[in-house]
Amino acid sequence: MYSGFCGDILNPYTNLLMLVILIGSVVVLLISQPGTGLSTVGMKIRKAIPSPGSLSEFIHMKPYRWKFNQYYSFSEETVRSLGHRFIGRFDSAIFHWDDSPVLDLIIEYKFPLRHLPKKYRPEDIFQAGLYALALHESVVSCSTTRLVNIYCLQDRAQKCMERNSAKRCWSCGDRKIHTKRFDSNKVIKVLKKMDKVWFNDRRPRPSPEENRCRACPYTKGKCNYSAI
Repeated sequence: MYSGFCGDILNPYTNLLMLVILIGSVVVLLISQPGTGLSTVGMKIRKAIPSPGSLSEFIHMKPYRWKFNQYYSFSEETVRSLGHRFIGRFDSAIFHWDDSPVLDLIIEYKFPLRHLPKKYRPEDIFQAGLYALALHESVVSCSTTRLVNIYCLQDRAQKCMERNSAKRCWSCGDRKIHTKRFDSNKVIKVLKKMDKVWFNDRRPRPSPEENRCRACPYTKGKCNYSAI
């Protein structure tokens, strides 16, 4: 007499349970896919080992000393862009070998004095993008590259550096991490605007933002272009 009544009660709970299982499965699949989410970025950082050779050797020599799909970390390596005429040195990068060298992550560490930014600063992501762009001009694959900014207060960072614990930045609760997928077209678009100013094709546009004025190369302690 009660079987039909119980079935009506249990069906909604059964459907809800199935929905939760389905959503959980989708989330697990997304996390397990390469190049997606902070968890994947963190996994690559944790699994990376110091490369036994230089970046130039890794890119241009046959990978006889590198294992396929093993993540390798490089630090303080210089990269050059002949096409866009710039040179720079990245803080850290993670690569692996597939059919060709693959750039997984460009990591830039930033050390504010007092406050951690709530979101990434565009100029910081742009800087990381420049390094990726220089590598993109060579034989390095950058189709899944992510740009990573790790912000940590100077005092805290100094203590970690003394203990040589840079890898723990990812799990440290005192840092802010922002990541963005590398888009070469966006980086080139910004570069073209900057080139016009750099090569005197147009004057820089004024900006009333204090943070931008501090880093502006067109003034020595006093803004010559802003309205403030």
